Amino acid sequence: MIIRQQLLKTHSRENADFIEDYVARTPGAAIELMACFLSDETKVAQRSSQVVGNLGRHHPEMLEPWWDEMITAGDQPTHIAIRRNVTRYFSELELPIPNCLEKRIAESFTDWAVDVNSPVAVAVFAMQFVADRHQKFPKLAESIKNEIESRMESDSATPGFCNRGRKILQQLAS
Repeated sequence: MIIRQQLLKTHSRENADFIEDYVARTPGAAIELMACFLSDETKVAQRSSQVVGNLGRHHPEMLEPWWDEMITAGDQPTHIAIRRNVTRYFSELELPIPNCLEKRIAESFTDWAVDVNSPVAVAVFAMQFVADRHQKFPKLAESIKNEIESRMESDSATPGFCNRGRKILQQLAS
């Protein structure tokens, strides 16, 4: 299979699952998938981000060689789906992250979380990553806390943001 061609056939959950299964069982296919994910082609990057996100949930170790590139792609995303799937992947990741990269991720995620233009999913995944490491990065956690409180006091906070925001505030208070 040529992953790029398969991605361009259709944008569906079934196609993403099909590609994920292929990548998981085919040595070397992750390289091709990540080339699509890091591509400048918006449609290819967007569609591959769904596969990368799902692959990250089921086989997180397969993405480890690209952690640095994933953060870079999230900093300047071709499509917001890139940032959403990067934040989701790292917020759910149970593998140990090297300290220097973990700090870079926490700093980027704090920036993304406090950006009022960030979609709710990006903001809450990013805030969760920092909250889970609040002992390591207390200044960043304080920024997250202030942002949550500020948004929850405004009329613009969505119910989903408020729900996750309350949970994160409780976590930061402990």
